[in-house]
Amino acid sequence: MVYTLLPDLHPNDHYATICVRVTRKWEYRGVSDDGEPQHVDLVIADHKANVMYAEIPQEMVHAFNNQIQEGEIYEIRRFRVTNAKSLYKPVDGHCMIKFTVHTLVTEPDKPPTTYPRYTYRLTAFEELPMLVGNVQNFIDVLGIIVEISEVEMIQPTNNQPAAPTRKLILMDISGLQAQLTLWGQRATQFNVDGVYNNEEAKAVVGLFVGCLVKSYRGQDYLSGSSACKWYFNPEIPEAEEFYGRYASERVEIRRVAPAPPQAVQPQHPPQQETRYLRELIAIDPYEFPQGGCRCTVTIARLVPDISWWFPSCVRCGKTCTPDPSGYICHACNNNTYRHKYKLVFVASDGTAEAEMICFGQIGQRIVGKPVEQVMRTVRRNEEFPPDIAGIVSQKYTFTVTVANQSFYTRNRSFMVCSIIASYGRQRAIPQAAASSSSRRPSNPRDPAASFSAKNTMNSETRHTPPVRTHHHATPRGSPTTEILQKDAPPLDLLETPETHSARKRLTYDASEDDEESGSEHPKRSRFAKMKGVAEIAENQPPSNLPTKSSSPDPNKASTIRITEQKTSRSQKNK
Repeated sequence: MVYTLLPDLHPNDHYATICVRVTRKWEYRGVSDDGEPQHVDLVIADHKANVMYAEIPQEMVHAFNNQIQEGEIYEIRRFRVTNAKSLYKPVDGHCMIKFTVHTLVTEPDKPPTTYPRYTYRLTAFEELPMLVGNVQNFIDVLGIIVEISEVEMIQPTNNQPAAPTRKLILMDISGLQAQLTLWGQRATQFNVDGVYNNEEAKAVVGLFVGCLVKSYRGQDYLSGSSACKWYFNPEIPEAEEFYGRYASERVEIRRVAPAPPQAVQPQHPPQQETRYLRELIAIDPYEFPQGGCRCTVTIARLVPDISWWFPSCVRCGKTCTPDPSGYICHACNNNTYRHKYKLVFVASDGTAEAEMICFGQIGQRIVGKPVEQVMRTVRRNEEFPPDIAGIVSQKYTFTVTVANQSFYTRNRSFMVCSIIASYGRQRAIPQAAASSSSRRPSNPRDPAASFSAKNTMNSETRHTPPVRTHHHATPRGSPTTEILQKDAPPLDLLETPETHSARKRLTYDASEDDEESGSEHPKRSRFAKMKGVAEIAENQPPSNLPTKSSSPDPNKASTIRITEQKTSRSQKNK
């Protein structure tokens, strides 16, 4: 059967069949390396020594994890070819393979014997300092093991539990040394007893692949977690120089016991208070508790026109700026970066609403997916992808502290430091009612306030059914409030009985006058009075109407205008 070589694969190639050896296999179980497999990663090679990265997604782990073993040769078809990942690449290449529900894996009858056993790309020890924080590619190194420490528990960060670690010291052919720290299961699985004897003390050459270069307190070191693999005394051309150099030389491996724990007094973290958002907003930023406060809120909405991710410098963590070659951090003059979450949203707990912001791993816990995976789902003309928009209505208990921008503006913004509890999606988002301090105080001399109060009393007297409204407090001195106060009519014009009767006459049909001529309808007396006024208006001009005072009466003038209009309409009808 004719197989397709790995370089000949391209995206959307659905009918290719490959025959490859699985040179590496590891399970990614998250940052702590103790959960269920999120995906299984493979490095495969064809008989021409071409290599490619392959991934078994989480939903397919149960179908292929036990079937595929490291070092074996398989015939694979009905898979998906996609673009390669931009970060954490074990091998170079523009494409990768993903297993699907239709993928078939079988063992070939007579495979070629030219499949490579190791896949690697060595990096010299002197180049390691320039790769600190680089997460685009994994690093492969080769050296002699000269020191091994025992397993000890170390807590990487405050937000992560303690994990087992083991430190190794490697030495290259020129005598340079590099520290390698193994984490999690890699630390407990490492053992050289099968290849090293204390009496003979022969050099043990180790090929370590899938590492990253990091820095801690100014010291650079190699870090090996789930993707890290090692091979003792590998049969590769680069190792032959080590075998010839140390063939007759004793190279003892030092054993280092972990440092004894120091007897220190336990320091209890400060007790964090639980506050409502209304209380947090009222706290002065300079008086905010340094340990933060707890609050239980629901994400009400996302803040628009703000990017939900940013390029973060791998050395200092600051935001990188665009550069012709990609992004660059001007703080440390570094062009290596990684994408991180930056979620800005408005949270509510029923007492108030407040803007909150979170970064990195906290954002990933809220979204539930790595940022690179979400970035691949972004569509054109879409402000927020579905995974980001889906965090609305989620309820959490956060530990928050005041954000830096709150020190420069009056608007309060809070930084999410940690997630205490998650309650899932809520059916309704709590609405923050207007606080009493934001309402306008009643002033008996304020016409607008008096008018509002009288209308409230009248509505209660008429037993008007309540109307649901949104409580949004209007700030003092806003343009809307000033216009309402300036354009408010005088109270004596609005609340006089004549004004009420004028409104009723405007809404009454004149044809009812003949139908109710013989009835004792209570409106009859008012219409008789109106008719008399209309007759006066016909015989005498409005300017000669008698007045009680030298100043014109606005109420009577409005009544005369209304009756004139009514009379003219009645004459037209006749």
